[in-house]
Amino acid sequence: MRRFVVICASLVALAAPASALALHLSAGDGTLVVQNGTAPAKVPVVALTINGAAIGHVEHGRIVIDDWTPNNNVDATVTGYDSRKDGPTDTSQTWGGTDFSFRAAGGKYTILIYGSKVDVVAVGRGTVTLAGTPDTTVGDGKYSLNGDAFHSLPGTPTAKLTIGANG
Repeated sequence: MRRFVVICASLVALAAPASALALHLSAGDGTLVVQNGTAPAKVPVVALTINGAAIGHVEHGRIVIDDWTPNNNVDATVTGYDSRKDGPTDTSQTWGGTDFSFRAAGGKYTILIYGSKVDVVAVGRGTVTLAGTPDTTVGDGKYSLNGDAFHSLPGTPTAKLTIGANG
């Protein structure tokens, strides 16, 4: 129960910057919310390319952030991770561990998130592929795209979904 309270408090803290960003939405910007996502080890729960901002929390897993705008003086931030390495590309880094948070804002990013209990909020324009756990009888997370109702994460990766207008 204590861990649940800490996670909820962390998500509330992460939601504040997202709310501030929402006040500055440009025409055509959209949103993505993923709650409690889990997928098999080699399948990303979230494969996101966004021109905007994304924040989130991963209970257990790894994240790869590729910054398409590395010279814009705004870096992605990951806190609470256990390991970090450069790559797999010249402009990307990989972090892994248990109970870590991330923020990527003010640029264009490709973000791959693998693991369990993944929570993400993204604002801007882009595309996303989402996946959950195949053949589960217990919910493995849900998502909302562009303010629509929440849906269960699919057992197989979706086709690319558009965030905002003209992804």
